[in-house]
Amino acid sequence: MKTKSFQPVISKTTDENEHKPNQLDWKIYFLLVLAFVTIVLAFISPFILTRPSVNQDFDFSTSGQIGDTIGGLMNPFIALAGVIVTGLAFYIQYKANQQQRELFLKEQAENKRQLQEQIDNQNKQNQLQQFESQFYEMLKLHRENISEMKINGYDFEEGRTLKKFEKTTEGRKIFVTMKTEFECILSIYSKDRKLNKEGFQKCYKLFFSGLEEFDKTYPDENIFTELFRKARKQHQEPELDKITTNQDRKEFLPYAKLYFNYKPFAGHSSRLGHYFRHLYLTVKSIANSTIVTDYDEKMKYLRILRAQLSNHEQILLFYNWLSEYGSDWENKKHSFFTEYCMIHNLWYESLFVDPFVSDKINYLRTKEVTLRKGKMFEID
Repeated sequence: MKTKSFQPVISKTTDENEHKPNQLDWKIYFLLVLAFVTIVLAFISPFILTRPSVNQDFDFSTSGQIGDTIGGLMNPFIALAGVIVTGLAFYIQYKANQQQRELFLKEQAENKRQLQEQIDNQNKQNQLQQFESQFYEMLKLHRENISEMKINGYDFEEGRTLKKFEKTTEGRKIFVTMKTEFECILSIYSKDRKLNKEGFQKCYKLFFSGLEEFDKTYPDENIFTELFRKARKQHQEPELDKITTNQDRKEFLPYAKLYFNYKPFAGHSSRLGHYFRHLYLTVKSIANSTIVTDYDEKMKYLRILRAQLSNHEQILLFYNWLSEYGSDWENKKHSFFTEYCMIHNLWYESLFVDPFVSDKINYLRTKEVTLRKGKMFEID
């Protein structure tokens, strides 16, 4: 992202200050009128005061030589007017200086505000660059996590007898086989019992941690674990005198297809644990970001991340949440599924067919949201 170049602050006077007329208050008008009146009096006072008076007390016609009289009468008024005008000039200068000081302080404050605004914008740009750099680095690590996933397994070559050879599953293909394995576990578990929350958690425990850890956690499930041991043995070491094709080996249990090429029920915690933690951290850092605060902007990054998830990855992400191993994906505190659409491309029609699973899909679809504008699922 391009950053804006730092521009120097150019001080400028606001339009209000540029076009505001110099207004004089009533005191100045009063002094100007007073000065004008005294000057007028200075000119008319000789005429008034030297005329013959009807009253001897106000008769100034014999008060001296006419020049002295005129000068003596006019000078006080002119002097008073001069004092008023001089004082008025000092007062106007004081007001002008005060106005200049106010304009200077306003200009200084405006420059400071503009400078701070540019600094804040620059800081936001730097923070956004750091956020994007971190996001794309985490996206790169996500891809690397998938590319490094590998399961060393085996398969059988058909002929007169089945010949075993090594086969490796890696990359995104792993999620396809892991989905098949987990749904195989669900099929075996729900064959003679109703699938519920506890049962689903048991199945995910077996899938995630492996048959050995499951046996330690649920020692009372002997009948259940024994069936899985038989399925594992048949998958690894088929009875060649009874089974001659890979199809028969993988369909040892008619209701549970073992369509994968590695040791069954050995657990995937070493692969999925790190994968889900990193994916969760990436989503959380975007959804709770204080740098990118706009919902639509957050969704821009989350769509880029979600585009990296295959259909089977989103299915396993949903199963991870449903087992409550990944309960933080969608709960009272976080809404990364319903608000931030991290399983928007979930093909729920490809999920394990059971009322327990479909009820959870309907729960997500009908949950009230405040930020999301579109539908919960793309295929709705």
